[in-house]
Amino acid sequence: MIDSRLKSVNPEPARSPQGANVSLNSLVKRYGKSPQPAVQSVSLEIKSGEFVTLLGPSGSGKTTTLMMIAGFESVTSGEIVVDGKPITELAAHKRDIGVVFQSYALFPHMTVRQNIEFPLKMRRWNAGNIDRAVSESLKLVRLEELGDRFPSQLSGGQQQRVALAQ
Repeated sequence: MIDSRLKSVNPEPARSPQGANVSLNSLVKRYGKSPQPAVQSVSLEIKSGEFVTLLGPSGSGKTTTLMMIAGFESVTSGEIVVDGKPITELAAHKRDIGVVFQSYALFPHMTVRQNIEFPLKMRRWNAGNIDRAVSESLKLVRLEELGDRFPSQLSGGQQQRVALAQ
């Protein structure tokens, strides 16, 4: 359950080329008939470009909250709004929101560049747009020189940045 142990840290907003305003309004998640909610009445405003970290102990609802925002978990009650549009009932694949898990799920047989290209190819982007997007992503996460390396040749932090670039 998200409670007072969960803290939101808002340093200076990150400067990203794209972003959205996200609002969570009284978000609740219950599993089955459990009287104890996994997430209890979370309300949060995130402005475009802000970098927000959810901190809390195991079981406090951090991952569940992120999974609801991405659309991988249903919302019991409350509302998720992105740029003024309610998305609570919108399917995950229509939200254009990514989630990076602790396990970065990088393909070990693909280079950094190929790992970043893969989801774009699956979405059937054209080659020129893929190349531009991958180059921009590599620059954004400061891995431009490592595009030809494999995940096993990267540090944990570099692997995390590849997953973010995806």
